[in-house]
Amino acid sequence: MTVVGITLGASERREVVAAFIRAVTGAGGTPVLIPSAIDATDMVDEALGAVDVLLLSSGGDVHPSMYGQDPRTTLDAVDRRRDRMELRAVDVARRHGKRILGVCRGAQVLCVATGGTLFQDLVAEGLGGHVDDSHDRGYATLMHRVKAEVGSTVDRVLSGMETVNSHHHQAIRDVGEVLTATAWAEDGVIEAVEAPGLLGLQWHPEALVAADERHLEPFRWLVTGERGSERR
Repeated sequence: MTVVGITLGASERREVVAAFIRAVTGAGGTPVLIPSAIDATDMVDEALGAVDVLLLSSGGDVHPSMYGQDPRTTLDAVDRRRDRMELRAVDVARRHGKRILGVCRGAQVLCVATGGTLFQDLVAEGLGGHVDDSHDRGYATLMHRVKAEVGSTVDRVLSGMETVNSHHHQAIRDVGEVLTATAWAEDGVIEAVEAPGLLGLQWHPEALVAADERHLEPFRWLVTGERGSERR
């Protein structure tokens, strides 16, 4: 069985972690948690050696210094140890050919780790019309339309679905030279990026699995390497 390393910060809510664990087990994987406390290089390397694939979970903002910028806005739940741990984890996973799935913050981390940059605050920059960043609403209620590039990995894991859920105030600005943007919200905000063995989703499929098991497809891709249309 595929062992899935799930990264998480020091203050992640229990229900958020539980949702990722359910999604991984539902896709046939064995979840192993990788906390931000192990930010020492040798500990990260050892943890990555014990897993087959990597899941970068959701959470607070990536500090702008990680992509060469100064903060220009108020940042939310920054965890510098988590930033260091996850950037190292992506590097190790890529060097060893391990698949990586990034969800929300995780997609942003994947972008930063491969040379991209972020919008520090979508609303302040006049974007993010599809985003409701209110923290008193559940992830599963924040639905909007998404358009995927035909034939892309994200198109296949969407399995024909055209609506997803977003809960964020930052997003990918520049994808860098490794990733390619392959899905967008109606306001143009990047909703998915990918490269061989790499997939980043700005939305929260783990929160939608209970309502529609098609949202397990990204996790099945992570666990098996298969993509939606190849399984049917």
